[in-house]
Amino acid sequence: MSSFVQSLYNETQNKEKTEESFYQDLKLKVKPNSIKNCRSAFNNFKIMLNEENGLQFTNFVSEMLSAKKGLGAEQYLDICTKMLNKYIEFLINSRPCPRCYWGKKEPRCVQCKGTKETPAIKPQVIPNTISQIRKPLKYFGILKGIATEDLTPELNIPTPDDEEPEPLTIPFIKAILNNTTGNRKLYWWFASGAGTRGQEGVTITPEDCKFVDDELNPVLDGEPYFRIKIQLKAKYTKKQKTRETWVPTEIQKDMERLIKSTPRGVPLFRKDSTVANAVKQENRMFTKICEKLAKKDPKTYGILAQRKETSRNHKFTFHSFRSFAVTMLNRVDYGFGHGVAGHSVYMGQYNRIQIEQKVEYLQKSDEYLAIFTDAKTLSLKDKRIKELEDDAERRKTYYEDQNNKINARLIKLEKRLTS
Repeated sequence: MSSFVQSLYNETQNKEKTEESFYQDLKLKVKPNSIKNCRSAFNNFKIMLNEENGLQFTNFVSEMLSAKKGLGAEQYLDICTKMLNKYIEFLINSRPCPRCYWGKKEPRCVQCKGTKETPAIKPQVIPNTISQIRKPLKYFGILKGIATEDLTPELNIPTPDDEEPEPLTIPFIKAILNNTTGNRKLYWWFASGAGTRGQEGVTITPEDCKFVDDELNPVLDGEPYFRIKIQLKAKYTKKQKTRETWVPTEIQKDMERLIKSTPRGVPLFRKDSTVANAVKQENRMFTKICEKLAKKDPKTYGILAQRKETSRNHKFTFHSFRSFAVTMLNRVDYGFGHGVAGHSVYMGQYNRIQIEQKVEYLQKSDEYLAIFTDAKTLSLKDKRIKELEDDAERRKTYYEDQNNKINARLIKLEKRLTS
């Protein structure tokens, strides 16, 4: 064995695995928010071991690794399945408050409000919690070598009671937008047609925006354009990949003014707050306006303030704008809306759309995305604008030709005078 390979082997053999080394290793692989979720799942797992079995995590690891060595693969898989099912059972019932349990000495805990207990985790959160607890269990060797597809089918993951999602309709959007002003109104209007997620929208800067012609090629500043294309930053998309979206025709002129008046590098729809705070602020304002409308006219807008019976979350959130955009764009051609929104299953299909077809889909989308303008009126308006632009272009060409002819005559006259 070479000295290089020997040194690598020694590093792996001598490395002591602790909770601290686990989190240091995790920092290199996942985002801070994911670390927070993993820590929460891990803390709950340790509480379960201690409260229900009187076990410390280090002792549990030793016992499980011993069982792994002494048992067959199927028997050990069965033990791991039962372990995770007990954890799920622990989570779906009220349990000790982790914040209080791990020594946060507070007069009144912000998590449990002084009760020392936290309620059951919602069924829809369980899959993510199981995904998070797998990380430390794999790191310490307990689930190492066990495939997810072998484990998942045997888990007793509770199924949430599905509620029919409430659609955000154009009359609702009109009412909501009429209760906002300035850039916020423009941002929400834009989100209802572009299908952006919260952090995608608040991080758009002028350099992300391109004015393109009807062949989707960039045009020079001041030239007529067909659409405004926005390239969303990979850093803020769910899949960490850049993707394009489009400004609805109805608000193109307003967006053009905003883009051209905003310095490069400055977000169009965010002031000095952080991205996370900006997203939260938009969500809060959306909820506040929905509740205001519901209070003012319960018969018409009461549903905007309602909550889901299962999760107690609001039926309508800022994310409802995105859902509206996806639904409307899918009416143009099913899958087009999913592709614009960045749904991975449809991205390949979206990327294969020919330019001519994409242009056709974007033109058709005007009919479905128009909030304040009648689709027919919008179409006639666009046609008239196009006619005026073409007329202006013809006049420009004519005057340039006349100017060239005059210059040519002047040159000839000058030559005669000097000869």
